[in-house]
Amino acid sequence: MISLNSIRGKLLLYAAVILILPTLIYGLLVYRSARDVLEPTIREQLADEALRVESALREFLIGHAQHVRGWAHIDIMREIVVHDVDKTISQFLEAARADYGYLDLMVFDGKGLCRASSNPAQLGKTFVEIAPHSVSSSGDEGRIAYSPDHAAFYMKFVAPVPDPDRDGYYLGTLIALLDRSALEDVVNAGRKRGLMEVLLLDGEGRILAGESPPPGSQELPRRAGYGGRSRHISGAAPVVYNRMDSDGREFIVGEVALRENSALPKLDWHVLAMMPRDTALAPVVGVRNRVFIFGSFVTLIGLVLAWIISSNISKPIKDLTEITTRIADKGALETIPDPHSADEVGQLTLSFQKMVDKLSAAQEELIQSAKLAFLGEMAAGIAHEIRTPLGIIKNSAQLIERRLEPLDDAEGAEFARFIYEETDRLNGFVTDVLNFSRPAPPQKSEADVAAIATRALHVLKAEAAKKEVTLHNRIEGETPLLMCDSGQIYQVFLNIVMNAIQACEPGGNVEVSATLLNGPGERSGTRGSSGHDGEGGHARHIAGNEAAGGSGGNGAAGDSALSGPVLEISICDDGPGISEELRDTLFTPFSSKREGGIGLGLAIVQRIVTAHGGEIEAGNRPEGGARFRVRLPLSG
Repeated sequence: MISLNSIRGKLLLYAAVILILPTLIYGLLVYRSARDVLEPTIREQLADEALRVESALREFLIGHAQHVRGWAHIDIMREIVVHDVDKTISQFLEAARADYGYLDLMVFDGKGLCRASSNPAQLGKTFVEIAPHSVSSSGDEGRIAYSPDHAAFYMKFVAPVPDPDRDGYYLGTLIALLDRSALEDVVNAGRKRGLMEVLLLDGEGRILAGESPPPGSQELPRRAGYGGRSRHISGAAPVVYNRMDSDGREFIVGEVALRENSALPKLDWHVLAMMPRDTALAPVVGVRNRVFIFGSFVTLIGLVLAWIISSNISKPIKDLTEITTRIADKGALETIPDPHSADEVGQLTLSFQKMVDKLSAAQEELIQSAKLAFLGEMAAGIAHEIRTPLGIIKNSAQLIERRLEPLDDAEGAEFARFIYEETDRLNGFVTDVLNFSRPAPPQKSEADVAAIATRALHVLKAEAAKKEVTLHNRIEGETPLLMCDSGQIYQVFLNIVMNAIQACEPGGNVEVSATLLNGPGERSGTRGSSGHDGEGGHARHIAGNEAAGGSGGNGAAGDSALSGPVLEISICDDGPGISEELRDTLFTPFSSKREGGIGLGLAIVQRIVTAHGGEIEAGNRPEGGARFRVRLPLSG
C-alpha cells in the first residue's frame, strides 16, 4: 500500500489532482457551454414546430368549413324539397366524400330526417341515430366524437342549406363528418416521427391528434397534466416551458393555441411540440461523456507515467535511506552506488558519496591518529627503556671485537660485529618510530633538489652495488630552487630509492628524474627523462592509469590539484611493480610485505610530502616496474 507521506504517494496524488480535476472542470464547462448553446435552439425549434402545425391545422379546418358552406349553397340542394328522389344530392355527396376524406356527408330536412347521404344506409335516419354522441345543432360543431356506425372518431361541420326562393328560410342542414385521421395527417405532415412529439389537445386534455386511441376504444386518450384551458389566449405567440410527465421525465414543451377564425367555430384547441430534455441534450451529453472518457484515458496514462517517474525518483532515495539506516545501526560505512541520473536525486547521491568518502577518510584518520598516539607512547617507552641497553650492548660488542682481533679469532669478531650491527638496526627502528609518531614540522628554506638527489643516490650507491642494481640520475643541469626542508626531502629520496633498490632483481635499474610544471598539467621543461619510461604523453597522465594496475597507495589519482609552478620528481624501477594486495595499503603504516621491512618508510614519505603541501602517487609502468611521482609546489 502506498503511503501519502512518501514521495511516490505525494507524486501520484499530485498527478491525480492535476489530471482528474481539470478533466472534470473541462468536461462540465464543455457540457454547460454546449447545453447553453443547444437548449435555446431546441426550444426555438419546438416553438416553430408548434406554430407550423397550428398554422397548417387552422388552414386545413378553414378549408373544410368553407367547402361545407359552399356545398350548402349549390343549386342541387333544392332536391331536398322532393327528398332527393333522383339521388342527385347523394351522388354529389358520395363524390365529395371520396375526394376529401370524410366519413360521411349528409343532408337533413327540417324535421331532422336524412334525405341525402354519401352512404345510402343512412337515408331516413335521424342524426342522433347516426351519431348518438352529438346533436344536430351547430352548438357542438368542432367536437370530436365517436360514431359506432363508422367505428371511428369524427369532427362535425354544419352548414344550413338556404331556400333560394325565400330569403331567411332554410331547406335543411348539410352535416359533414370529418375523419379524425385527417387531423393526424395534418399534425404529422412534413415531420418524421422521431425525437420530437407533436400533439393536438382540446380544453379537456384529450388528444385529438398525434396519438391514436387504443384499438376498440370509444374514448380519446388524455395527456396527464394538460387538462383544462390552454395556456394561451387566442392569437398569442407560442411559449416554451419545461414540464414533468407522470413518469417523472422532464420535457421541453412548445405550446401554441389554435387561433380563432370567423370561418371556424370557437375551438379550445392547442398544439404541443414536445421533446424529452435528456433526449434533446443527448448530443451534448455524448460530447461530455467523450471528454470524460478521453480525460480518463489521459489520466490513466498520466498516473502510469507518474508511477514510473515516482519510482525512478523514490528508489534511489529509498536505497540511500536503507544504506544510511544500516550505517546508523551497524556503524560500518558502505559504498554508495553511482547515481543513474544528473538531476537533484543524482546530486543528492553524489553528496552522499562525498559524505561517506569524507567520513571514511575521517575514520581512517582517526584510526591513524589512534595508531600514532599508541606509537608515540610506545616510542617514548622504547626510547627510554631500549636505547640505553642497546648502547651498552653495542659498546660491549665493539670492545669484544677489538679484543678478539689480536687473537686471530675471526669467527668471534664476526659474531661481535653481528651484535652491534643488529643493535644499530634496532636503534634505527626506534628512530623511525619516533620520527613517524612525532614528526617535526618542516623547517623550510631554498634548496637545490638536484643536489639533494645526488647526495641520496651517493649514500645508497653501496646498497645498490650489493644488489647489483644500477642507479641513474636523470636530473641534469640547473633545477629551480625549492622552498622545503632539505633534510626531510632527503629522507623522501632515501626511502623511495631504497624501496626501489630492494624491489629490483640483480641487473635492475632505478632512475630519478624531475620535471617543472608551470601549472596543473603544463610542462615548461624537463631535467632528464626516463630511459625506460615508454611515455611521451602529458605530465597530467598519471602512472596509476598507465596500466591495468591502476593507481596504488593513498596518493592523488588523476589530475594534480596543485596550482602554480610545481616540481614533479619521478622515481621508477624495472622490478615486479606494485602488487594488487598492496595498492590500497601502500602508504599505510606497518603494511610492508617485504621480508625485514616494518612498513614505515612510505608512510613517513607521505607525511613529509603532505606537510610540504604536495602530493604523491604510485603506479605501475606499461613496460614493467613501479613509478612514484612526488609533486611539490616551488613556493612551498
